[in-house]
Amino acid sequence: MLLVEVTINAVVNYVSIDGIALTHNWRPRILSFDAPQIGIPSNHGGYAAMTFGSISFSQELFSGDWPPPRTCAISIYYTDTTEAVRELVFAGTAELTSFDRNQINYALMASSYDETIAAATAYNDTLNVIMTTILSTIAEINTVNTAYARLASPNVAHTLADTMTAIEIASLIAEFYSHLFYVIGDTAYLVDMLLSNGADWTLTEFDFFAFPVYSYNTPVASILAGQVKRFSAYPYGSDMTVDSYHTTEANIITALDNILTIENSPRVTLDVPMIAGNFPRPGQKIIVPDTAHVSDLASWIRARRLTFDFLNTSITVEGEGEVAAA
Repeated sequence: MLLVEVTINAVVNYVSIDGIALTHNWRPRILSFDAPQIGIPSNHGGYAAMTFGSISFSQELFSGDWPPPRTCAISIYYTDTTEAVRELVFAGTAELTSFDRNQINYALMASSYDETIAAATAYNDTLNVIMTTILSTIAEINTVNTAYARLASPNVAHTLADTMTAIEIASLIAEFYSHLFYVIGDTAYLVDMLLSNGADWTLTEFDFFAFPVYSYNTPVASILAGQVKRFSAYPYGSDMTVDSYHTTEANIITALDNILTIENSPRVTLDVPMIAGNFPRPGQKIIVPDTAHVSDLASWIRARRLTFDFLNTSITVEGEGEVAAA
């Protein structure tokens, strides 16, 4: 169930969709809530940002604070049992967009990582060191966890041509080296796209709500970075161009080959139950059995995009991996 704390004029209000008495009395004041999503900017990596839409409340929430305030501090949680095990989904600001006699609408605004890195800043070190250096310049990030980054961290050699935000350059560098990263609280987690983030999650066929969908993007035939071009096993398909974050050909070739591997992998989409404390993480490997075909499948994916449907208590997981016969 969705639990929301809304601070109005320094008073914390506990609200939900249907209303429930837990440690606090969560009153039924939420009319609608857009499904938030976390996902990477390209198939081969980058910053897995959480995006939110809007939330709508009934007038009763503001009975002593009318008209509704322009902004409110807001924290959004999910639990399927008790308030004590609730899982934080979002903490930020609710910005008033409109209201009428029926509902009050707020847009959800997360923290803005606006710190910049100056033009001509040069980097020449391992990816782990460079990502830690860049992300640590962001005030909201205190720790960079590299436990699931590549064991032999690749070297980065790059000089910024223009001033960029730290989050943008970090995303681009991670993407080139087939890594993703995401932020929970004040910790950024760097994850190798070719490995798994933590323990695998093995599903049974009772653990997903609908049959998985298997899909294949148009193959990438070639990929170009500067003067270096690599070709895949698919002579047909699209051509891709990426910016390079190294100056040595051998290092660029390795990065491009990894990108081709990920881009040309099959993809799977499925819905899993929303269980507090057991949300899938970006990069987590999910093993998917499927006996609903003429022959059984035993496939797996690594989660790259997660959509949280609190109304139906499900999470849509999409990612690339392997589709294989059982």
